[in-house]
Amino acid sequence: MIELSLPEARSLAVAAQGLHRAPTPTGAEEVLHRLDCIQLDTINVVRRSHELVQLARGVPVSDAAQLIDKKATPVLFEYWGHAASLLPIRLWPLFAFRRRTYAAKGWNGPEVSSAAVEQVRAALADQGALTISDVGGAKGNGWERSSDNKWALEWLLATGEVTCVNRRGWQRVYQLAESVIPRDLLTAEPGDAECLRSLAQLALQALGVATADDIADYFRLSPKNVAAILPELEEAEPARVEGWEEPAWAHRTDLELPRPDSDACTPLSPFDSLIWHRPRMRRLFGVEYLLEAYKPAAKRECGYFGMPVLLGTSLVGRIAVRVSKGSAHIEGHQLIDGQDPEHLECALAVICQWAGATSVPTLTSSPQSAGVTP
Repeated sequence: MIELSLPEARSLAVAAQGLHRAPTPTGAEEVLHRLDCIQLDTINVVRRSHELVQLARGVPVSDAAQLIDKKATPVLFEYWGHAASLLPIRLWPLFAFRRRTYAAKGWNGPEVSSAAVEQVRAALADQGALTISDVGGAKGNGWERSSDNKWALEWLLATGEVTCVNRRGWQRVYQLAESVIPRDLLTAEPGDAECLRSLAQLALQALGVATADDIADYFRLSPKNVAAILPELEEAEPARVEGWEEPAWAHRTDLELPRPDSDACTPLSPFDSLIWHRPRMRRLFGVEYLLEAYKPAAKRECGYFGMPVLLGTSLVGRIAVRVSKGSAHIEGHQLIDGQDPEHLECALAVICQWAGATSVPTLTSSPQSAGVTP
């Protein structure tokens, strides 16, 4: 049993995520393979979330957007990992269990038209690649955008007949899986137990130290099944973390990682894999920031897209910024009690640089208190 203080657990978690480490990854694909899962999101008031995840880990601004571009040899596919996510293409076989479940039990989405399925299947066979616009688009706004052909494509993606290995603009490019997934990966059909074991192992390695619930959340696995499999994982070491009520597990290889840079200051996407599981955020950092994009503006404590600020291995606050046509506007900011406001100014400068803002606005008001980090 490994005994970890809370600062040691934070250090391990931050290092495992490839944050504030020297040397840091500089390539988009390297970050993807370190994390094994990068969540996608439509919000774009600074940059797309998957780009922010890369930027926080040292990927140059010029390269971050190119991860989802078309490649001669595909490096990723989109699937339901941690919600809609970018996944390294080598993980295709490990999601066979999820594809089989959709095919056998259906999904919670809209009813799928069999006629639309046949229509888009034929169109893909004929044209090779399609976007939603190519099959008539979708009606409505935001989450309500819908059409029979859209859901037919999404159903075929869920069951594995169709995949997406790149985007055009911000639209998924759908292709028949057999045309883009390497044959050795396409034909591999590991059993459910093997998929579970391998994904749990990858999740623990990406997290460094975590509870069974944290590990299960990474790829949205069954917490009960993950808890049962953890004692069998070769690299999983039982751990006790200061202040945590639940049993924890540490990844043996991650325990050897160098400590993160204590002076590095980085803004994070609210969908960053270091903090996307809010119970773990609270246990590690003593604060639980909720995305406020879908709250009425008057009820937001920080702003539409509050970005947590990581100083070394601690969260020191968050700041909400909008950048449009090169102009940056601060909607709100919060600071953990006792922390220096200069950390928010540092994060603001980084955000503006990432977003291509022509100038950095000034934090003119005192930030709201965001509680005390234990």
